[in-house]
Amino acid sequence: MIAYDPKKWLRVLFDFPRSPVFRTLFLDVVGAGAWAWLVVWVETEWLRVAVPLGPAFLSILGIILGLLLVFRTNTAYDRWWEGRRLWGQLVNVSRGFARQLAAAPLERRARYATLLADFPGALTTHLRRERGAGGPHVPNQLLSELHREIRHDAEAGVLGPDALLRLTPQLQQFDDVLGACERIRNTPIPFSYSSYVKQFVVLYAFIMPFGLVKEFGYGTVIASMFTFFATMGLELLAGEIEEPFGTDINDLPLEDITGVIARDVRAILVAD
Repeated sequence: MIAYDPKKWLRVLFDFPRSPVFRTLFLDVVGAGAWAWLVVWVETEWLRVAVPLGPAFLSILGIILGLLLVFRTNTAYDRWWEGRRLWGQLVNVSRGFARQLAAAPLERRARYATLLADFPGALTTHLRRERGAGGPHVPNQLLSELHREIRHDAEAGVLGPDALLRLTPQLQQFDDVLGACERIRNTPIPFSYSSYVKQFVVLYAFIMPFGLVKEFGYGTVIASMFTFFATMGLELLAGEIEEPFGTDINDLPLEDITGVIARDVRAILVAD
């Protein structure tokens, strides 16, 4: 995830090397400009006949495209933000669970610290696996092992007689976070919707020069390039953040959050 200071907006504005939208769309924007130039040249220099496609038609298409892009970006950001909220919840649950186990003997606390510290890393690896891939479910195995350890210590009187009853609801919160993250990972944006938005953006860029050439002339080239950059940029941005657990530069910093959890639970349980 890119770290930046939002107050230094000039630096953010011109930070092209770290702008995935600019780097990815540069050649596509140039292609849109070349197509617009070709349309203007054909209509004004060669055929000298304008296609009867007025700005009103483009305005109607622009409104429809705007609604599609708003829904697309909102849906993608909701997925990204829910993922961040879930991992924030995991940080809080891990700290609270560690405090509940702090009364155990040191050797048992060390075992609990290992299990709690390993869980977010295992969850990260699990969420980044290819959909449908087989293999062991390591996060679930760690939670099962943690539950067995707590049951054993509760029956042995190490954690107190009510430990199992007290800790089971908190242990369930790990399952809730795991299940919610899997839901986001396993339920992508429907392909038909994502494909349709891309096709609509390309179609809009294709017909736009025909509607602007009569009024703007060669200025249509600049207008087409900016419009294509704005519309396809939003689609590209939505596609990048809709999978928040990946390794793209704008995805969630899962390794950093994993490090925070491991550091905090060890500080609570084994630091003396």
